[in-house]
Amino acid sequence: MTMTTLRAALAASSLALLAACTTTSLDTKAQLPPPLLEQLPVRVGIHYSEEFSKYVHKETRGSIDYEVNLGPAHVTNLDWLLKAMFRELVPVDDPSRVSNISPPLAFVLEPKFEEYSFLTPKDVAGEAFIVTIRYLLAVYDSNGARVDSFAFTGYGREKARTLASKEPLATATQRAMRDAGAKVAVELTDQDSVRLLLRGAGSPLPASPPAPPEVLKAPSEQPSAPGASAPADAKPQEGSPPPSEEQPRTEEELPAEEEPPAEDEPPAEDEPPAEDQPPATPPPQSSAGA
Repeated sequence: MTMTTLRAALAASSLALLAACTTTSLDTKAQLPPPLLEQLPVRVGIHYSEEFSKYVHKETRGSIDYEVNLGPAHVTNLDWLLKAMFRELVPVDDPSRVSNISPPLAFVLEPKFEEYSFLTPKDVAGEAFIVTIRYLLAVYDSNGARVDSFAFTGYGREKARTLASKEPLATATQRAMRDAGAKVAVELTDQDSVRLLLRGAGSPLPASPPAPPEVLKAPSEQPSAPGASAPADAKPQEGSPPPSEEQPRTEEELPAEEEPPAEDEPPAEDEPPAEDQPPATPPPQSSAGA
């Protein structure tokens, strides 16, 4: 091995070691737009586990180590969002032991991270980071019994040129957080179990989102041709003129005396009376002596 080849090999190994040590560490920021919500006059509990409030996502892609600090920003965002939705937000240590809290709580929420994933510019056909965040909101009643849970997923995207870029990944993460927060604000109080808990707490129920317009169905039969009679069971529409009295009648509906005489038939000739007809020829009599 020549000296030039040895130096090239050492340089390549050094670059590989440096690339393996590359770490992208970032803190997500708490940024949500002001929610346009009608605040409900109830007290709601919130429990943040240590796993949620201090959650850091760690992942290695190729030669880059990613560390995304998600917990603190989510706590700030959810606190701010829930305080805008409900009159009072009460922190609780254990969501299953809230029956002795006075005044009683309408319900208690406990968030948990279900997924944090992202695609790099190398993974997709474009120069962008794409982030997906999904977390679960467990719901407990005022006695501490778990009654339901709901998953909310947010998506975010931001352009980037290098895999180790911090700002594009942080921006895509914050957009995914905003998307998930908007879904919580719109969909949480419209869930059946949450509406029952709000009704039990004496709270006026929030208005449900408007129902989608009724789907127009195609008519079962094709429209009749002009001049065709309507079906027997068809009902006249309001405002429509009464049916005409002089409607064409079928042959079955015509009375017997109104039947037209047959055409091209010659009138029948009068038959002669019976006495004017010549008598029938008598049969020949046989001779007795023959």
